Formats: sequence, C-alpha cells, structure tokens
Amino acid sequence: MTDAQMAVKPLRCRAVALDFGGTISAEAIDHLIGQKPVDPAAAAALRVLHDDLGMRLLLGSNTQPGESRWPALQQAGIDGLFTAAILSYPLGVRKPAPLFYALVLAAAGCPASEVLFVGDHLENDVAGPARHGMRTALVRPRGLRPGEVLPDGTLLIAHVRELPPLLEIA
Repeated sequence: MTDAQMAVKPLRCRAVALDFGGTISAEAIDHLIGQKPVDPAAAAALRVLHDDLGMRLLLGSNTQPGESRWPALQQAGIDGLFTAAILSYPLGVRKPAPLFYALVLAAAGCPASEVLFVGDHLENDVAGPARHGMRTALVRPRGLRPGEVLPDGTLLIAHVRELPPLLEIA
C-alpha cells in the first residue's frame, strides 16, 4: 500500500476527469497513430474505475490544431469508457480558463464536490479545478518539484493505477 493510500480515507466521487499527456499517456509517440498511446497500466486502472466502481470518466485535455486523443483511446480499447471529451482546440478554450472547468462540470453531471480532476500540471490540473470546487489529484512519478506546494486535500500519486483503491462511488 502506498503512502497516499494509507494517509487518505477513500474519496467519494461520481466522476473522474483526466488530463491526457503525462497523466494517462505513455512517454513516447506512436508514429502509427501520430501521438502518445495510452499507458497500459493507466488503461487497466480506468477500466476498474469505470467498470468496477461505476465512475463516470471524462477527458479534459489541452490540444493543438488537428490533435485528437481518440486514436490513442481507441488503440487502448478504452474510448467507450469516456462519457465526454473536453478538448481545448475544438472548443476554443484552454485550461486554466474558467470556462474549461465549467464545461468539465457540465459534462460530469454532478456537483463539483463529487468530481475528481486528475493531471500532472499543478496549475491546470490541480489549482484550476480546485478553484471550481473539484477535488484534485496530481500525478507525479518523482514527487513534487522544488518550491511546489499542494493545495489542501489534493492527492499526490505516482501513477493513475493508484486511484482505484483511493476512490469510492458517491
């Protein structure tokens, strides 16, 4: 059991919004799909969150022109697990804009306090969602960087595979 699992009682939530790059993606680009694929261990954890725990999954990712996350999600066989994808370029709004988080909450279909936003960027994936009432988890395999401070209540995890034992359905 990790320190995060021992230190925190299970969070009650109904929806989990996830960033893509650095959160559920692998490190290297797969040139067949033209982007980073989904990390297999992250895909397995997302299946547990969705299928076993009944969590609503959302993708909340900043994207570039012509960039879609779907090829990677399809390749991993998890595209059907996601209720919605909030992708910045087609929507014309990027994290950390307040409208981006309002769109995440609208797609979640539940109160902000029942949404966990998971990502690897302290401002975009933790501070921004927290300002909108969401719970947050920072994915950092090597821990916090010098000078970084987590907002109260934020989980610090090394990998998304740590999430299932930390969560329970609200």
